[in-house]
Amino acid sequence: MKTRLLRHSIWIALTAAAPLFALDAPRKLVDYDIRVTLDPATKTLTGAQTLKWTNPAPEPVSELRFHLYWNAFRNNRSTFFKESGGQLRDDQADTEGGWGRIDLTKVQIGGADVLARGRFDSPDDGNPDDRTVWVLPLETPVGPGETVTLTMDWISKVPKVYARAGYVRDYFFIGQWFPKIGVYEPAGMRRRKTSGWNCHQYHANSEFYANFGDYHVSITVPEKFVVASAGTWTGETKQGDKKTLRYELANVHDFAWAADPRFVVSESVWDPARDLPAAEIERAARTLGRSKEDLLRGMRPVKISVYGQPDHKPQLHRYHDAQKWSLTWLGLWAFPYPYEHISIVDPPEDGIGSGGMEYQTLYTGGTSRFFNSGPLVGMKFLEVVTVHEYGHGYWYGMVASNEFEESWMDEGINTFTEWEIVDRRWKYDLEFPLGLGFSTRGVMVPSVAKKQEPDPIVQSSWGYVSGGSYGNNSYFRSGAVIEQMRRLMGEERFFRGLRAYAERWRYDHPTSEDFFDAILSQAEEPAIIRGLIDQTFYGRGFFDVRVSSASTTRAEDFVGFDDTRKAVGFDETAGKKKSRDPDDKGRRFVSAVRVIRDGEIGVPTDVLLTFENGQTLTRPLAAGNRWLRLVVESSSKLARVEVDPAHKLLLDRNPMNNLKRLEADRSPSAARKVSTYLKHGLDIVLSSLWSAF
Repeated sequence: MKTRLLRHSIWIALTAAAPLFALDAPRKLVDYDIRVTLDPATKTLTGAQTLKWTNPAPEPVSELRFHLYWNAFRNNRSTFFKESGGQLRDDQADTEGGWGRIDLTKVQIGGADVLARGRFDSPDDGNPDDRTVWVLPLETPVGPGETVTLTMDWISKVPKVYARAGYVRDYFFIGQWFPKIGVYEPAGMRRRKTSGWNCHQYHANSEFYANFGDYHVSITVPEKFVVASAGTWTGETKQGDKKTLRYELANVHDFAWAADPRFVVSESVWDPARDLPAAEIERAARTLGRSKEDLLRGMRPVKISVYGQPDHKPQLHRYHDAQKWSLTWLGLWAFPYPYEHISIVDPPEDGIGSGGMEYQTLYTGGTSRFFNSGPLVGMKFLEVVTVHEYGHGYWYGMVASNEFEESWMDEGINTFTEWEIVDRRWKYDLEFPLGLGFSTRGVMVPSVAKKQEPDPIVQSSWGYVSGGSYGNNSYFRSGAVIEQMRRLMGEERFFRGLRAYAERWRYDHPTSEDFFDAILSQAEEPAIIRGLIDQTFYGRGFFDVRVSSASTTRAEDFVGFDDTRKAVGFDETAGKKKSRDPDDKGRRFVSAVRVIRDGEIGVPTDVLLTFENGQTLTRPLAAGNRWLRLVVESSSKLARVEVDPAHKLLLDRNPMNNLKRLEADRSPSAARKVSTYLKHGLDIVLSSLWSAF
C-alpha cells in the first residue's frame, strides 16, 4: 500500500503541475493500437483499437469521455451541421447520399462489455441530437497514475468530402476517424482551477485538442490503392487482393491517412548539411543571440513524400521546395523538426474540401491544373498552403494548444510565421511581370486595421458571432497583432520571445497567457505590449493616429517696449507700427501642428516635421498621450508633417491621414493612390480565401 501511495505521489508531482522548463519529450498519457479496413465500394471503415489511458490527475476519474467526430456528418440535426448549414470552406455537403457516421459496436474493459453503459452528451450547447461526445461511466474509477485498457470496435461510413475529411470517387482522406479519448486536465494544467474533462462537441469552426502518446496503426486496403500515412512504415502483408500496411508514430496526439489508386509519389530528402543557407543561420544566430552550434543541435535529415494527383504532376516539385524552406525557417527560429518523415497529400480538385488540413507528420495541400503553366504560375498559392499547413505541425502539433477554446493560438501564430516564411523566400504571394506583386501580409494587415470586429480574438471557436468573425480573428487579426508586437518591440526582442515560447511549450499544452508571458518577458516596455494585448485579444480596441492640423506663418517681429523701455517695431511719436519688409529672406516662421490619437489602444510613435529647406524635426507622441501639440519657430516654412515615419504602426486604422502636405509640398502622390486601390481590390479577393484553406 505504501509503495502504491509513493508511486502515485511521484506521478502527481511529475504530471499535475505545469513544468517550469522545456520538455525533451511529451508526457505520454495514451497508447493506441488500431486496426482498420477500408471498403471503397461501400465507403466504410471497420475498425478495432486497444486504447491505454493513464490518469494524470491527483484524484480518481469516474468516467471517460470520447470524441466521435464523424457523427458531425450523421444528419442535419448535429451541432456541426446546424452551425455550418451544410457548407464549410466554400465546399457544400452532399445531403443526398454524402452523410457519414461512426458507430461503436463493442467496448470492453477487462473482458467485460461496457458499451451499454455509455451515453451521448452535448456539453457546449445541450443539443439532444448531437452524437459527437460519448461518455462512459466506470464501475471502478481510474486512480491517480493508474492506467485503464479498453478494447473498442466500430464501423464508420466515410462522409462525402466537404469538411476536412471524406471521399470523392476513389480518393479517401481519413482524419479524426477513430474513437478518440478527450483530455482530462488536472488542476493547474492550462491554468484551470479544478480538474475535469476537456472534451467538446465537434463544431463547424472548431478543430482539435488531445493528449500526447504513441500510435500503432494497421491499414487494410485493396491492392491497387496507394496509402499516404502519418508515421513510419514498418511493414506490409498481402491477403488475396488486399494488403495491410503497418505504421508507427510516437510522441504525437493525432493520426491521419489517405488512400487513392491515382496517387503519384514523389520523394526527396531535406538534409540540413546541404539545405540550410549559411545566411539564414547567421541571421537567426544574430537575432536570437544563440550560437550556430546551438541552433543546429537536433537538426537531422527528413524524408519528404508527396502524394500527388496525376494532373498536378508539373507542380509537385514546388511542394518539395516549399517544404524544405519551411523545415529550414521553423527549425532555426522555433526548434528543429523532431520526426524523420513528412507526408504531403495533394487532393483532387473535386475533393478540395479535404485540402489545407493539418495532422502530425502529414498534411494536405491543394492546387489546380490551371497553375501548371501560363500566367497563373506566378501565384504562390501552393507554396502558401504548404507553408501554412506544415506550420500547424508546430503551433497545433508540437506546441499543442487547445484549438476548441483558443483557436488563434494555432491559426494566428501560424499565420504570422506563414507570412514571415513566405515573404523571406518569395517576397510576393502574387507576382506580376517587371518584379511587381503583392504579399498576403501587405494586403491583409491594413484590411484588419480598418475593420471593427464584433468579437475579441480570444474566444471559443463556436463563440464568435459568425464564421467570418472566427476567420478574421483566428487568422488575420491575431496574426496582424503579433506583427504589430514585433514592430513595437524590435526584431531581437520579439523573436527571442517567440523562440522562448516555442521551446518552453514544445510537447506541452499552453494557454494564451503563456504566449503573452514569453513575449512580455522580452519587451523593453511591457506595459505598452500588455495594453495592446488587452485591447485586441481580450477586447475590440483600435487606434488611429492622425495629423489633425498643420500650418506655417511668418513670425511676427517683436513689437512693443523692451526691458530698457525702448520702443521696438513701432514709432512711439507717430503712434503706428513700422512697415515690414515683404521679402521672406532672413525672416522667421512659426509652424503649428496638432496630432491626435483616436481609439483605445495606446501606442508610441514619432511625428516628423520636414521644412522647405530640408531640415527636419522629430518629436515623440507617448503611448499614454492622446494628442501632441507643437509650435515651432524656424528659419524655413513647414513643408509637411508625417506621423509614424518608420511605419511601425501596422494597425493604424487609417494610415492615409498620417501625412499632411502644406502648400509648398503638393508633390504628386498618384503612385501611392494606385497602390492603395490595388491593395484594396486584392484584399477583397484574399479575405474570402481564408475559408478555402
